[in-house]
Amino acid sequence: MNPANLDILFTNIGRGHPFYLDGIIEVLSIREQANCVSSQRDVFDISTGLSLAAWRLARWLYRRGSSPGMVGSVYRRIRSENDYNRPGAMLNLMAAHLRRKYADDSNQLIVAHPILVACLRGRTNLVYQHGELVTPSEAVVHGAEKILVPTDDAARPFIQVGYSPDDVIVSGLFIEPALVNLAADAYDARLKRLASNQPLTGAFFSSGAEPKHHVEQIVAAVGSVIRCGGKAIIFAQCGGRLARAIREGLAKDSVQLSEIGSGDSFPAKPESAVLVCYSNRREIDVLTAGSFEQFDYLVSPSHERTNWAVGLGLPMFVIGPPIGPFAPLNRDLLLRTQVACELDSAYRACDLGDIVASLRAESELAAMAARGWQRYPIDGFGKAVDFLLNN
Repeated sequence: MNPANLDILFTNIGRGHPFYLDGIIEVLSIREQANCVSSQRDVFDISTGLSLAAWRLARWLYRRGSSPGMVGSVYRRIRSENDYNRPGAMLNLMAAHLRRKYADDSNQLIVAHPILVACLRGRTNLVYQHGELVTPSEAVVHGAEKILVPTDDAARPFIQVGYSPDDVIVSGLFIEPALVNLAADAYDARLKRLASNQPLTGAFFSSGAEPKHHVEQIVAAVGSVIRCGGKAIIFAQCGGRLARAIREGLAKDSVQLSEIGSGDSFPAKPESAVLVCYSNRREIDVLTAGSFEQFDYLVSPSHERTNWAVGLGLPMFVIGPPIGPFAPLNRDLLLRTQVACELDSAYRACDLGDIVASLRAESELAAMAARGWQRYPIDGFGKAVDFLLNN
């Protein structure tokens, strides 16, 4: 296999699945091996006509499917009934141009969403990067030649349905390369702060669609943290629902809010609340790395950042409801490994400031961090690139 012939195909819907491919590209760039990538495309570049319309519908449903009402109900029903191993008319329509594009291409083709494995099933040198810690049935799709997974637990369902163990490569957690480089120093500094009397800083993230319920919980949690003397760093899309809600919510409480965006340096001594606005995945990754060493705990839905709680020693508070097939299983893993608490009826978002203070006083916050520090290997992207370039 010529290692200078990698094709990468994105869905570019949401952050989760595209994020895993971003990490592959970033590692190649860091190693000055970006020329190994022959092409980076997404399904919207390749598809036309009715096929493109189908992909646009999928993106529209993702953005609105987390909302209450009829659209949300339809989206949840579609997700619950997905079986990519039995493609129907819609999936075949979405696949039409992709199959023609890649049918006669022998390059390694790397995808990170199960729907693309279904679309390109049986294509030579198809590599499926399953980046999530958990493997719901929707993700177990036949038709790839090789599968990259973060853990043995994530690998097991693929092997159980017939994939050879030799074709399922366990690489370690897929965590942003910049954060892997910061991880040890950030963890040591976090433990010192947790054992001190200085204010703690929470990092707050929504999912890409910024569902209304998640936004409401984040605003309530941020307000509680500030009232209890803590600090908050909130990451939100420029012009999105969360940014508007944070500005309005903190203004009502007369809280001083600082804002930074792309190209800004994170302040060494930030205000009690900092709103970090981003326009794309690259911007949020850069802004996250610029402030990560100040994170003492994480508040987020249980999506791809679940990796931080079980790899980087960052205690997590999970907001809900869990949306899609991955979030509930990720949440269960977090609670089972005791690296997170769920903000539900027992621990309420509006009481987060008191909850953090109580867990800190009991040394439980530090214990959560210790349980999650390198529970699994954290250089998954590096190991994945090693495999791609040498097989």
